Amino acid sequence: MKYAFLLFAFALGSCQIILYDDDVRYWDDRDDFVGYYEVEEYSETTNEYFHYEIDIVKSCCTDNEVLIRNFYDVGLEVRARVNGYRLTIPRQYIGNYEIEGTGRIENSRLSLSYVVRNPYQFPSTDFLSATAYLVTY
Repeated sequence: MKYAFLLFAFALGSCQIILYDDDVRYWDDRDDFVGYYEVEEYSETTNEYFHYEIDIVKSCCTDNEVLIRNFYDVGLEVRARVNGYRLTIPRQYIGNYEIEGTGRIENSRLSLSYVVRNPYQFPSTDFLSATAYLVTY
């Protein structure tokens, strides 16, 4: 009887119970950025204001990346990394454009600061700041 109890205790002690929670909730920082925005852009280089729309969507391939469509109002699709409420546009080359910058979102308002270079336009370097207001998701 002692051996049966020891065998039962050993068998019970070697079991591992794993609980799975199918309702896993997590936060994706990109959710704050996704949507359709109206942009007011200011060129520090030319001292001009421009108004246009952009669309921000989640990247399919990287879990901290978004795509900004119609960037600079010339139809560019720019990659940006999201970390909390901050956005980083790493230096990238799209067509004749070289782009890099940073941004921050607060209360559905996206503030951006960036540089666009294009050797085929005058001036070739454009220093810009923009405020984008979320219109819809």
